[in-house]
Order: sequence, then C-alpha cells, then structure tokens
Amino acid sequence: MTEHKDFDKKKINDGELQKYSGSYSEEGLLHKISRYGAHIGIELLYKVVQLWCVLQKPEVPAKEKALIMGALGYLIAPLDFVPDMTPVLGYSDDLVAITFALLKVQGYIDEEVDARAKELLAKVFDKDVVAKL
Repeated sequence: MTEHKDFDKKKINDGELQKYSGSYSEEGLLHKISRYGAHIGIELLYKVVQLWCVLQKPEVPAKEKALIMGALGYLIAPLDFVPDMTPVLGYSDDLVAITFALLKVQGYIDEEVDARAKELLAKVFDKDVVAKL
C-alpha cells in the first residue's frame, strides 16, 4: 500500500489513484458504505455507486477499471490524506478522488448506470431523497 502522504489533491492523476486499487474490495466498499454512509452523504455515495456500476461493465478497459478501483480503494483506505472522521473536511479528499475518477470515465455513465445507481441507493435511503439526485 502506498504512503498516504503521497496523495496531493492538487496533483491528482491516474497513477496516484491506481496506487490505491489494492485497497479496493467489494466487501470493503460495502462495509464502508454501511458503517459510514450517513457521514459520507448521499451525494458522494451516489457518485461512488455510479463508479461501482461502471466497474461492472465488461466493455470498460482495464486502465479505467484500475482507476475506479483506486478511487474506491482510496475511499475504503483507513488512513488517507484527510482522516475521514475529521469534522467538515473528513470526506473532502475522498470526494476529489471520486469526482476525478468519474470525470475520467464519464463516457461509460449512461442511463443504465444512472438508473442502477439510484435503484441501489433506494434500497438504503428514502426514495424521495434518491429521486432528487
């Protein structure tokens, strides 16, 4: 696992995020969401689930999948640039990493990904809240 101090929000790139791909696992992601979902917030969770849905698509190239796994791994990593439980700023670095990955794979985010992400979130959150996304 890479040193977390190497992650510089101003210098986010594919390589930096891919270093965190070893921290990714579906089990770890589900644990993070179930345990800290209320702290993370539905907007960030929506982006996380969109990335997860893109990761499931067979047509997505390995390089993009590695980037997604890195961004999700960064979210899962117990220690990162800004500790997650830090008031106000806790998930700000995670948001930057997730948003960066989303921008890189935005061509794979279609109506199917959007619908699937909302469907999954509706199992956890109020459907009216999810409908506003």
